[in-house]
Amino acid sequence: MGISVTKAAFVEMLKAAQMKIKENFDYLNQLDSATGDGDHGTAAVASLDAAVRKGEEGLAAGKPLAEILSDIGWSVMTETSGTTSSLIGSLFLGMGEGAADEMDAAKLAAMFQAGLANVQTMTSAKPGDKTLMDAMIPGIEAMGAKLASEPGASCADLLEAAAQAAQAGAASTESLCAKFGRAKNLGERSAGHIDAGATSVSLLLRAFAQACPK
Repeated sequence: MGISVTKAAFVEMLKAAQMKIKENFDYLNQLDSATGDGDHGTAAVASLDAAVRKGEEGLAAGKPLAEILSDIGWSVMTETSGTTSSLIGSLFLGMGEGAADEMDAAKLAAMFQAGLANVQTMTSAKPGDKTLMDAMIPGIEAMGAKLASEPGASCADLLEAAAQAAQAGAASTESLCAKFGRAKNLGERSAGHIDAGATSVSLLLRAFAQACPK
């Protein structure tokens, strides 16, 4: 089953995601400027900054991962503003419901699924609506599918499957018309642009896959 993911490893994965988002800060804002306020990169960086800070604080305090994730979720939701922060915060809050301090592939998949389930209580958006859910839903569902088809898959294998599915989901948004948010007001003019939220989720899962213990 490969190497497990500990709470310390997960915090390192968060740091990798923070770096990945910061590297793509201008790109995310550029994508968002086409159909939104042009500040998605700013919101994504603020969310990951809050997540890493709470992750490091919780780890230093010896908190269990479930509590760390809860702290992260609330921090992201309360310290940053906007729909993106609310949904990403909800993801971490939900993940806290399914977290363990040391996770094999099955537990890791369950943790992410719990996170997705919580996000889905906050939004009815689904693949095809040109939102971050175009990357989050297929990405996280790919983890369960990978485990079902390959019971011996490792945590890294699952996250690689998630990253690939999320990347494809994000790319698919270019041809879509937005059904949520400010972009919805553009109607057919919102087509032709990749969704910034889906892209940031894709980057998040790619960073997790790269930083996951091999």
